[in-house]
Amino acid sequence: MSERTGGDVVAETLAALGARTVFGPLALGPFDAVRRSGLRHVSGLNTAAMADGHARSGGEVTALLVPGDAGDLVESTPVVAIGCRAGGEVVGSAAEIPAVLTRAWDDAATAPFGPVRVEIPEHVLLGRTAVPPVPAIVPCPRSVVPDADLIALAAKLLDDALRPVVLAGGGVVRGDARAELLALAEKLRAPVLTTFGGRGAFPVEHPLSAGSWLGDPRTTRFLADADVVLVVGSGQDVPHRIRIDADPARLDQRALGVHGEARFALADLADAVAARPADGVAEGEVRALLDLVGEPEPALLTAIRASLPDHSPTYWDRTPLGELVWSTWDPRDSEAVNGSPDGLGYALPAALGAAAALGDHVPVLAVSGGEGAALGLAELSAARRHGLRVTWLVVDGGSDVVALADAFGVPTAASTAATVGEDLGDAFAQAGPHVVVLRPT
Repeated sequence: MSERTGGDVVAETLAALGARTVFGPLALGPFDAVRRSGLRHVSGLNTAAMADGHARSGGEVTALLVPGDAGDLVESTPVVAIGCRAGGEVVGSAAEIPAVLTRAWDDAATAPFGPVRVEIPEHVLLGRTAVPPVPAIVPCPRSVVPDADLIALAAKLLDDALRPVVLAGGGVVRGDARAELLALAEKLRAPVLTTFGGRGAFPVEHPLSAGSWLGDPRTTRFLADADVVLVVGSGQDVPHRIRIDADPARLDQRALGVHGEARFALADLADAVAARPADGVAEGEVRALLDLVGEPEPALLTAIRASLPDHSPTYWDRTPLGELVWSTWDPRDSEAVNGSPDGLGYALPAALGAAAALGDHVPVLAVSGGEGAALGLAELSAARRHGLRVTWLVVDGGSDVVALADAFGVPTAASTAATVGEDLGDAFAQAGPHVVVLRPT
């Protein structure tokens, strides 16, 4: 066996943990071992966003190599950032690498989920080592099970409430607790609102779905009029009596705090509360609220939704549509709306990471405005190089987007409001990356 380095032990450990793809630059010597391994390597300008998209859509812990400080990583996403100055637990020798990375992997997969940083000094990564080859490792993430007495107290509060309301956040989506939330809401006959991050936690067309219009003062009054608000998987600051979260830092003294994963806590609550008659009262209150706050879905979103397969994930930057995306978009089987109303330069690299996780059988959509496009153009090189099945819709994009996409060899369509649905459908039906540019009107 040829001499191996600490970098080889890193690559072997990642493979032993089940990783198939690694994100980050390989320009530095410490990470040459990844190039020599059987791991797929994906690089680009914003590899942190790529790793985030891979973890979200792939539903698995994702490895990110960082050349310097890991910087700001998206919270509650199972990413393990590894680098010489990444922060986090510091590895002292090559022999420690398998154990430290395994702990980090388990921590990232345990609710509320990563990111986790591991710092491996350059001399450890480059140094020769006699550490034996790393065998297969079975990850062991921990379950965060709620306290039974607290569940009983929460169930009594809900049973005693005349107008209970549920506010569901991204923790329900990430924790795969949709079925448990639906069961509890239907048993309580409780309206369910979702945060932007929780969009997809509850069926949009369900008669108890009160939408995501959280910035509207009439929604604020709707929450204030409830005698008990159950907040689950969200740090949203609203008047509440019960908060369920896997992150203990989100629990406070203003409410009954239940530390636990959403799926366990909601399932236990659904078993514990008394069933209420389906008298239509809550459904009527939901209809009245939506009649006041709901806005029609913009024609552009309707065209995009009609062209996109139900199971295709979407990643969004700031666009001229503003927050309407997060208030009206139905994620259907893709289960989430990823991105931020104020984000720039995230959508395309995150969508590329998602495509790397999902493979050629699922088209992925990224949507950016003109500002986000300027930050994302460099990622077209990675899209082309790796043949990732991503369609990038640039709303209010200019001729420079078309020219640069052509220069990278990425098929491009110049679209209009009347043809955008057809142009997107054509792009989704083909392999590899595509760009659809909706020109300003």
